[in-house]
Amino acid sequence: MIVTLDAYSGRPNPSWRLSAKDTSNLLQRVAGKNLASSDSELSDSGILGPRGFIIEAFGDDQLPPGVPISFRVAGSGSLPGDRAGGNAFSMAESQEISRFLLHTGRHVVEEELADYLQKSAAKTTAPEQELSPWAEPAEPAPDEEDEEPQESQDAAIVVAACIIANTPYNPGFWNVPAVQPKNNCYNYAMNYRSDTFAQPGRISGHQWTAINCANVGTASNWDGCKTICSGSNKNVALVIAPGPGFIDYHWYRRHSEGFWGHKPGGTAARNTDNRGRVINGTTLTPANCDRGPYTIFCGYRFSPTGMRVR
Repeated sequence: MIVTLDAYSGRPNPSWRLSAKDTSNLLQRVAGKNLASSDSELSDSGILGPRGFIIEAFGDDQLPPGVPISFRVAGSGSLPGDRAGGNAFSMAESQEISRFLLHTGRHVVEEELADYLQKSAAKTTAPEQELSPWAEPAEPAPDEEDEEPQESQDAAIVVAACIIANTPYNPGFWNVPAVQPKNNCYNYAMNYRSDTFAQPGRISGHQWTAINCANVGTASNWDGCKTICSGSNKNVALVIAPGPGFIDYHWYRRHSEGFWGHKPGGTAARNTDNRGRVINGTTLTPANCDRGPYTIFCGYRFSPTGMRVR
């Protein structure tokens, strides 16, 4: 069976193949449990940050009766019994499966990321919260000093000579099996389906070499997404998860309705933050919404209409 650690929004998720022995071990651990299909609504936790493991069979002879061809563990596929409808994983069982799977992927998963996940799992002790073992604890509401600076909000006005052509919110385009897993936050923000899990700078031959605001921002500059507006553009924003352990980038796009949308990795497109609040573009923006481990706000940018990514 194939295991994918569903963690990143921008970077490709690590995947590895289980041995026959480890596959048997895993199937014993999930036997008799309520398993949500990986493409079901229940299996999509809708958070930025690690979301558990996706397990996929690559042969029809591997699955016991009742086990879906792909399912999640140690994420929102492991729901408390009242929501999962029967025999669900306990928090302790989810954490044990997580430790087991991380061990099987020790040759693929970065050591710092594995340590981060183990520590995150250890912090989660209240099953009634209905959170993934990998979910970051909710942060307090932002203070006034964390509010988005007015000059950032007015960037499009200050730059002036440009046309803002934000498009309507259309998650249905992205949230279908043929599109969703192959396109990430960068695809969504630039509004271009490449089916390649696009990376900043790849289409222009200048892909990022480090994950920080300057490096990822420069890579997107080469693609055409800049800090200065000229011509017809969409409003987008870049944030970074700086580590230690969990290092990634994430993009948002503003829509003509005024709110912001985004697509965490191969999960569904949405217009809410990690607490389920609509990023309405006024009191909540990419600068001050709950972004989980993506704690660095790099700023707003302009994505030209018709821009392509790969």
